[in-house]
Amino acid sequence: MRRKLIWIVVALMVMPAMLAGFITPSALPLDTAQETGKQKKAAAKQAPVTLTVLNPQGPVKKNRDLAPRLGTLDGKKVALWLSATPDQVYAGKGAELYDLLAKMLKEKFADIKIVPYADLPMKFAPENEVVTAIAAAKPDAVVAAFGG
Repeated sequence: MRRKLIWIVVALMVMPAMLAGFITPSALPLDTAQETGKQKKAAAKQAPVTLTVLNPQGPVKKNRDLAPRLGTLDGKKVALWLSATPDQVYAGKGAELYDLLAKMLKEKFADIKIVPYADLPMKFAPENEVVTAIAAAKPDAVVAAFGG
């Protein structure tokens, strides 16, 4: 019983302190609310704040210009490079995507030449071997898909 009485007394002492934290300026007596308003006006009269917004990406360094955009794909050679290893090529949807893309491109552009992904080295990153093989194919454009 004594333990319960102690808890009740503690609760009664803590409750007013907790409730005091929820009191808004409008709930304060008029004099206190006016002082709060005066304090806000005084703070507003201080010097204006200047914010500097930084770009989180950092500066962009342009090493070279991009190749000009092709006007049409008619008569062009397009290499399809797939970032995957040969044993994982059908684990994802990359091969299905390229098979469908090659079919659609041939339907739309009669004179297009496709360098299929199977004719290029399959690696997860475009290492020298991949870049050399693509350059040797001499395509006008390269489509790269990642995620095998």
